[in-house]
Amino acid sequence: MTAGGNALRVMVVDDEPTARQRIVRLLGEIPDVAVVAECGSGREALAEAAARRPDVVFLDIAMPGLDGLDVARRLGTPDARPVVVFVTAYDEHALAAFRVHAADYVLKPVDRERMRDAVEHARRSAGRAARPAPAEGAPRFAVRDGRRAHFVPVADILWVESFGNYARLHTAAARFIHRATMEAIAAQLAPHGFVRIHRTAIVNAARVVRLRPAGNGEYDAYLDTGARLRVSRTFRPNLDALWTG
Repeated sequence: MTAGGNALRVMVVDDEPTARQRIVRLLGEIPDVAVVAECGSGREALAEAAARRPDVVFLDIAMPGLDGLDVARRLGTPDARPVVVFVTAYDEHALAAFRVHAADYVLKPVDRERMRDAVEHARRSAGRAARPAPAEGAPRFAVRDGRRAHFVPVADILWVESFGNYARLHTAAARFIHRATMEAIAAQLAPHGFVRIHRTAIVNAARVVRLRPAGNGEYDAYLDTGARLRVSRTFRPNLDALWTG
């Protein structure tokens, strides 16, 4: 492990020694990462976190006594909390991880590529001057992509398009592939000002700046980013109900 003065300070928490050792070994292969503590229980993790003040905690969920979710809720203070990356064998905890504002959710067994991805994600998160928990008024959308889970701020989503058996979520900075039906996504995003404008597209209505006729009762919707989306005649009333620009 190469650890310079700006090394990411990491704590690893897992009640299974073999799993913990594997995570530590994988982290040791990544430049500028320093493992400052290894813990086998939730209570030990809270004590070590207070003493070591890690930037990031790689945290198992299913542990006896104080589990990973409880640990995440008690780590640090709103103005000085470490970034949490859950590492677990169970994918059903993703929603709970979202609720405690985890930065990433990694499924075991962890491979090198996925660990590097998680570290880079955590490094970006830990680079912020402060890491308070997102306000209740700033919802996030849980994106499942195979064995990965990402938590995308709803306000950052520009539009969603169908993509075979998947959907592709577009933000200004990135695109995410999500395994879900358009109907399910539309229902989840509707309370946040998103509308279905085509059988293959859902849009954040607040990002629509103008509409232009495209013929046959259809329109082109232009977003504030310059993107252009087709609005079908069938779904035009959905946008009319929200968009007043």
